[in-house]
Amino acid sequence: MTRDKISGQADKRTGNWRLLIMLPLLFFTLAAGAQGRRDPGDIAANLVKRGYENVRAMVRNDTLFISAENRVWRWEPSAVAAIFTAVMPEIDSGGAVSLTLLRTGIPVTTVTVSRKNYDALLAGTLTPEAFTDSVSSVLSDRNYRSAMRPMRPANRPFGKVDVAIGPQLKLQFGEYDEPLQAQFNIVPTVSVAITRGLSFTGQVIFPVYNNLPDDPEGNAIRPGVVALSQDFRLPYGIFTSLNAGLFTRDRYGLEGEAFKLFFNGRLSAGGSLGYTGQLRLIDGTFTYSSMDDFTWSFSASWLFARQDLTLRAGYGRFIDGDQGWRADVSRRFGEISIGFFAMQTDGLLNGGFNFIVPLPPRKYGTKNYIRLRPSSCVPWEYRAKGLPAYGRSFETGSGIPELLFDLNPDYIRNHLGKQILTGK
Repeated sequence: MTRDKISGQADKRTGNWRLLIMLPLLFFTLAAGAQGRRDPGDIAANLVKRGYENVRAMVRNDTLFISAENRVWRWEPSAVAAIFTAVMPEIDSGGAVSLTLLRTGIPVTTVTVSRKNYDALLAGTLTPEAFTDSVSSVLSDRNYRSAMRPMRPANRPFGKVDVAIGPQLKLQFGEYDEPLQAQFNIVPTVSVAITRGLSFTGQVIFPVYNNLPDDPEGNAIRPGVVALSQDFRLPYGIFTSLNAGLFTRDRYGLEGEAFKLFFNGRLSAGGSLGYTGQLRLIDGTFTYSSMDDFTWSFSASWLFARQDLTLRAGYGRFIDGDQGWRADVSRRFGEISIGFFAMQTDGLLNGGFNFIVPLPPRKYGTKNYIRLRPSSCVPWEYRAKGLPAYGRSFETGSGIPELLFDLNPDYIRNHLGKQILTGK
């Protein structure tokens, strides 16, 4: 046997020994990697345990894709921050989390954060402002439709009942003898998500104090909003809503609205159309008129993202038959919203202000199918001129503004970093 053959056999035997040694090392390395990245099903179960609904989770390449619906936190940025805090430790240091936020099963906004930037924010090497710039927050639902919608969600919200109890306040300046006239009510509101995009809202108004003049129903227990609402998300950033039932300002009937969103939700334009009649409770008896009143409006708004400042202008026909325009400017400071408006209908110029303030607590329990809690906020609007009653419109208790109110991509991104640091 030649020296070359002997050397070749020795190299072959050495290679075999090396292979035998490397195989166990490779096996343990793969096993360690598998243990370091948790199964998406476990991650989804963890979010369900924390109270989130409509939860889906999957891993593609180095990105963890999640969809979830918040029924836990009063404020949506707090809910988003809590989700990232819960799932970030479960992914690799070079990975990312892409979270799609749902409302009644409809995908609205997708927020993507890298593990690297998340860790830098917690370590203090990345400021909240720089972290905000690094976050991708978009109105697109492409990832949800392509990867996650076919999956069966965990902890579906449909059929669960929320009973939110909150105050209702009306104020106006009166005569010399009664300079301040007011009406204060307690209003329990029942909300039920029936199926994707379809929800029910029911209210009963319990009067506590009332000295408003010419208000025959102000001292009676009466229904508030009792309505069904069906919301849709269509392609190209179009959102629509159909509402039927009893609305505010003693209106009943049908109302529909559609809005197209541009520039990642900063610009919105659209309109609404209502076909209603009047329904009132007078001396314990319901009186109503036929459905023969048409109301309509067209409006556009622009959001200055950095300042959470919104400008809105519109023209329409109101419930008393008058037509005119209204312009609003509002700014949000966290959960508090303050706004001013001016309007002119049938030659009458009017104006005023409005605000929205949150009510405690910040977090709700989610263990039961029927849940009793306080209302999340109190809205109120004041008009400089109460009479004549021009420029009045009704509210349906649902619709596109409520769907998008705290799920705007820029609004979520602006507050996400601070909320992550607050809850760390």
